[in-house]
Amino acid sequence: MKTRRQLLAGIGTAGAASLAGCSSLPFGDEDTDDPDVDVPAGTVEPIEWPVSPYPITVPTAISASHRQRARELLDDVPADPSIPNQAVADELASERERAERLDEEPEDPWALERLSEWRGRRGSAANVLAAYRAATGEDDGPDIADRRRTLRRELGSFAADYDYRAAATREAVLAHAPIEDLLSSTRRRLSPDPGYPDEPLAAPFQAGDAAERIEVAAATLSDARRLRTAYLDARSNAPARWESLIDASDRLHFAVRRTRSTVSGFLGRTESPFDRDLEGTAAERLFQEAAQEVETLAEDVTSFRADGQYANAVIAAGRTLAAVEALRAVIIGIREETYIDDVTVDSVERTAQRAQDALAAVEETDTGRLATAIVRPVLATYEYAVYRVRDDHEYAARLQGDLAWVELYARAVPAATEFVVERLDVADG
Repeated sequence: MKTRRQLLAGIGTAGAASLAGCSSLPFGDEDTDDPDVDVPAGTVEPIEWPVSPYPITVPTAISASHRQRARELLDDVPADPSIPNQAVADELASERERAERLDEEPEDPWALERLSEWRGRRGSAANVLAAYRAATGEDDGPDIADRRRTLRRELGSFAADYDYRAAATREAVLAHAPIEDLLSSTRRRLSPDPGYPDEPLAAPFQAGDAAERIEVAAATLSDARRLRTAYLDARSNAPARWESLIDASDRLHFAVRRTRSTVSGFLGRTESPFDRDLEGTAAERLFQEAAQEVETLAEDVTSFRADGQYANAVIAAGRTLAAVEALRAVIIGIREETYIDDVTVDSVERTAQRAQDALAAVEETDTGRLATAIVRPVLATYEYAVYRVRDDHEYAARLQGDLAWVELYARAVPAATEFVVERLDVADG
């Protein structure tokens, strides 16, 4: 089972905020959920995640290199650092101990996500070393600035030559979307803010944070290179799919705008659009989640396209189409007074089972890998629900609303995926 931090990272910022009860919709108050409905552990059973949508095996040597680099960094920091400032010494010792998780394998279900965890551990090790060096009078500022400039040049060169080679445009989406993520993440981490402090001895942990950003940026760019090489080694004669990917993204962007307009009257509301009071019901949570996801995912399509991430824009388009269809089902269900009944342990269990069945059905479709990429957000939502029940952090109505959203979204995924595949295949000619 993942930690809460790992789960929130997998869900994403917007999803995590809503799961934590911080929906941007102003109407409704989740504190009205009945805390007397005790949902026992085991009511929401864990599920096996489907196979990763990434079309090749991620080389184990990549994570091994991160582990080795992290170990080398930590080896230069004494377990009991001798520093005049005892508070700094104690904090450093504590941070070093936390960074010493290099023999533990990440629990993330997919290899690409495990790589992300390894990059984070490598960054933590760099943070500890840089903070230690700053606290003992060393100034790594010039070296960090130099490394940032070098990485920016390397990033620019790599991105300029990127050609999205793949056997088909459908496969290009799955193979290159993770690399787009890595390049975007590298670019963000190479910003100079927060920078290395002018007086590192007085701010050793700021020095550590600056070093961590650069270390993770280097690891992220390296992963992008190695994943691209591994993919092309297995697809040596694959043609470039850049133009067909843009064409498919254009078609899907138009479809998203048109489809979103069909539910626009239910988005961005300052009050409930329904005649009856939903306060404290599973329907309240379900509608909030559905409306927010449609808004967020539609914005993702636009932002990915603006950033030149056309593979991710295609996946986001598929997710938006599924979310809109699920929102329609929510609206119809609430109007027919579904999801309004009192929440009980049995009703939570039944909703969880329907969510499991819907997720399992996605795996059985002919568009398996792409469907898995599109259903990914609610896999995380379901897993977080398991966590909440296990650790007694749930309100029953909110929990049932989230599980109902998993079901309705997952049921919409096969049709949304088929629509996306048709546009991708047309782009191939």
